[in-house]
Order: sequence, then structure tokens, then C-alpha cells
Amino acid sequence: MTMTVHHRERQAARGQSRTDRIEYRLLVALAFVICFVMVAASRALSAFRGHPVKTHGQSIFAEARASAHATAGYAFIA
Repeated sequence: MTMTVHHRERQAARGQSRTDRIEYRLLVALAFVICFVMVAASRALSAFRGHPVKTHGQSIFAEARASAHATAGYAFIA
């Protein structure tokens, strides 16, 4: 009897873990789109105004991805 109870608990924990990973990936995907637009707009406006573009050594995709992961992490704090 205790074997089946432990097995069910492990399965429930795995299911919750899988759900958390899916939620995190969806949050990152949503945040990536928003961050990508913001980074691209920021760089385009800087170039349009004639200011040097601050890339920090990263491509637009890398900067948006890093920002998205940083942003999505805060959603799980609450």
C-alpha cells in the first residue's frame, strides 16, 4: 500500500514540475517578444538620432533572450 502511495506522489510531483517548466517557457516566450521589440526599437531610435548604438557586445536576439529570462524569473517569486 505504501508503495503505491509513494508512486502516486512522485507522479504528481513530476506532473507539477512539467507544468512549471511549460509555464516558464511560455512566460519566456511572451517576454522575449516584448523584449525583442523594445531592444530593436531602442537601437533603431539611437541609430536614427545619430547616437552610437550600445550593443554591450550582444546581438539583438541575445539581449532580448537574456532580458526575457531575467523578467520571467521574477514571476515565480510571488
